[in-house]
Amino acid sequence: MSKEKRKLSKDQQRIFKWLKVIILICIAIIVLEVIYIIFGIYNRNNNVQGIDTLNSFKEVSSGYIVAGNSNFKDSKFNSYQDETKAKFAKLTSDFKVEFESAYTKGYQSYFNDVIEYSDGFIAVGGGAFSEEQVNDNATDGLIVLYDKNGKEKDVKRVQVAGDTTLNKVLLLDDGFIVIGQSILQNMVIGNDPNGGALMIKYNFDLEEEWRTNYGGSKSAIFNDAIISDDYIYVVGKDATRYGLIAKYTLAGERLWAKSYEYTDTVGFSSIVKVGDYFFVASSKTTNIDASDADKITEALILKYSEDGKLVDEVVLSKNNNARFNKIISSGNNLIAIGHTYKIDEEKSTSTYNYLVYSGLIAKYDENLKELKTKVEKGSGNNYFSDILVSDDGYLLGGATSSKELGSNDRDYRTFFLKYNQNLQKEWYK
Repeated sequence: MSKEKRKLSKDQQRIFKWLKVIILICIAIIVLEVIYIIFGIYNRNNNVQGIDTLNSFKEVSSGYIVAGNSNFKDSKFNSYQDETKAKFAKLTSDFKVEFESAYTKGYQSYFNDVIEYSDGFIAVGGGAFSEEQVNDNATDGLIVLYDKNGKEKDVKRVQVAGDTTLNKVLLLDDGFIVIGQSILQNMVIGNDPNGGALMIKYNFDLEEEWRTNYGGSKSAIFNDAIISDDYIYVVGKDATRYGLIAKYTLAGERLWAKSYEYTDTVGFSSIVKVGDYFFVASSKTTNIDASDADKITEALILKYSEDGKLVDEVVLSKNNNARFNKIISSGNNLIAIGHTYKIDEEKSTSTYNYLVYSGLIAKYDENLKELKTKVEKGSGNNYFSDILVSDDGYLLGGATSSKELGSNDRDYRTFFLKYNQNLQKEWYK
């Protein structure tokens, strides 16, 4: 007997039709979910702000070493982080990344400085290692030793008063010196007799050999230091708007300390010696009695004798709302870098001023006569952090969000900028 095809009833045909509709709807939902996931991944990779900063860099025999912090959004060496982490990198002479090390412990961290020593590298900065520290915007001071391949060897966390940061590391034959600050945490009233501006000597096994502090207040800080003729000269601040320069022996004994009225809240940020004089970078507040919102600051360079006497000073008065962050010597001339800033009225609110930063570089002779000044504006923010003298000019490093220096008006990226001796821009990377 031959088999005959069974015909579906009208009700069965109706049910089958609706089943096909439901299946098509389910397929469409799955496709939309896949598109949503892909878009989410794309959005994470392309719209989340990338952060990659440079706080200091130094030239070494085969390239450069860099200290800063990053969320490693664009890194080929480290995975994306929820919080920014301390970054140490070694670059070749043509600025290709040889290795990049992220300090991933804790919640967030940063490196302010790095040096090379016989067994590798020493990076210093700070990090938050508890939720309480994150909530209080507080950190432990952080020292990390790396081998010559960028592998972490040893770590030291430093804490005195509750909120500690390390800004600079100086190399000695038998160890190194770190400087910074340790103060009481936010909303805690009072001073700590062991806190304030901080300086500690360590051997290469991270064993502390001596420690000294200055001020004990919630304002005192050491920002920079140099060693000259077997003495340590440090600069920072000892009160909210009082700059500070001090002289110490290599055993941590203070010989003298001098204050300057009035700086901004950062204080003295950099020091260099030319001949018999010390030159200091800072910013001067010219209307100290005004409210904080109305205070005017001008980029400032000061000249001190070896006994701490203020010999001369100069301000870059044609650029209000400016400061010099770093100063170096180039022969008998001085090169200072920093920033100017202005308020973006469109992005500001009644309770928050949105500031737009432009990079600032200036050249002076040893008598503080201004020779050349350049302001590097952009579509975003330009931060000038550190500078080195090259054979035929100056190599500057920092972070930018501007298209003019290689970013996209959104992400903050490390950049290097080359100026010739006339402060003309030659290239950036």
